[in-house]
Amino acid sequence: MMKIISILILMLFKPSKLMFLLCMLIIMFLFLSFMIKHDQDCFLFYSGLFTDTLSFSLISLSVFIMILMVMSSMSNINVKVNSLYFSMLLTSLLICLIITFSTSNIIMFYIMFEASLIPTFMLILGWGNQPERSQAGMYMMIYTVMASLPLLVAFLIWSNNLSSTNMHIMYLYNSYWVTSNLWAFILIFAFSVKLPTYLVHLWLPKAHVEAPVAGSMILAAILLKLGGYGMLRMISKMSNMLLNLTPMLMSWSLTGGAMIAVFCVFQTDIKLLIALSSVAHMSMVMSGLLTFSYWGINGAQFIMIGHGFCSSGLFCIANMSYERMNTRSLFIMKGLQTSMPVMTMLWFMLCTSNMAAPPSLNLLGEMNSITAMFSWTHYTLLLLAMLVFLAAAYSLFLFSQTQHGKLPSKMLTLPPASLREWLTLLLHWIPLNLLIMNPQSIQLLISPYNL
Repeated sequence: MMKIISILILMLFKPSKLMFLLCMLIIMFLFLSFMIKHDQDCFLFYSGLFTDTLSFSLISLSVFIMILMVMSSMSNINVKVNSLYFSMLLTSLLICLIITFSTSNIIMFYIMFEASLIPTFMLILGWGNQPERSQAGMYMMIYTVMASLPLLVAFLIWSNNLSSTNMHIMYLYNSYWVTSNLWAFILIFAFSVKLPTYLVHLWLPKAHVEAPVAGSMILAAILLKLGGYGMLRMISKMSNMLLNLTPMLMSWSLTGGAMIAVFCVFQTDIKLLIALSSVAHMSMVMSGLLTFSYWGINGAQFIMIGHGFCSSGLFCIANMSYERMNTRSLFIMKGLQTSMPVMTMLWFMLCTSNMAAPPSLNLLGEMNSITAMFSWTHYTLLLLAMLVFLAAAYSLFLFSQTQHGKLPSKMLTLPPASLREWLTLLLHWIPLNLLIMNPQSIQLLISPYNL
């Protein structure tokens, strides 16, 4: 891990062109592929850095999605003009993410957890398409920073009482019953904004709509996983504090996810629809985690990895259509099947993966999560049925609206997809559907307090 971070820091001092950044990221990913998880799941690289199945899978996802971000941004004129600054931003963002996913120090975790917002904010502000991008960036900063400030106070109190900042011994902290609900609320609230959950998700659609394609891909694929990663790490150590709040939090998560799924069916902006579908998927992640079961936690892990590939691919293919038609409206973006029939197949493959059709990893994740939630209580049946049905409804709605119908009269012919675009989309879809063949590579082997 130290070698990877060292390579990234060296890249910050001499970033040249996007192709150089792409080559370096590919070398890093090849280097990571040799670091298969160890038999002892948790492996200590350094006194403050470690890796296990959870952190290793998210680090690999981060590097892979960063490669695809560079590939998808090569057609953007603004990115090409300012490729030096763009490369520096992506490299600094990747450094923050790798340290966040591999540190065992809760203060360092909090610092890097929040520091990842700065490059993302600069991506939205510097390469966004609309004048409203500054407002969207401020929404994102205010929501996430304000929600996580109480978390810093909690971390400082816990580390002071335990005389250690190591997150692996946090379960030793004994809270009085009066304050345990307060600690649980602070913990859940900070991570649910990043996840995000309904009612604290309002920053996400604004940030996605105004962000460039690279910003949307990293937001959907990685930054939403920071909240899930934080919950996975902390919930196993604070389960005794969360038991009283679990029914309320489960109801909030599932009801909010079902409401957002209903909103998705009525959206007309293609990026807004994909962004809101992420909120609906993440509600199942939070609900699965709150069951404190092997099935729920593994289901959450599978959904996070699968959603990272699927949502990033949808934003990527939506941007390719936007570059050709200069609109994100589903009322205008019609008839792509007649002009780009081969691209229709990729639209179909990604939309069906988004609705958790086989053989995508999303299917395995939802099967695990639904089993855990239904075992926890049968009263979740109606909400789970709504989530599954509406996911299919808005995914098929997105596919049918964009592919069928009649092209606008001014756009009788559209340029075909290039080899770079094909490769970018296939590299999203292939891992998403191959990982289900070997889920053990990202499966969490759970024993008490090992997350």
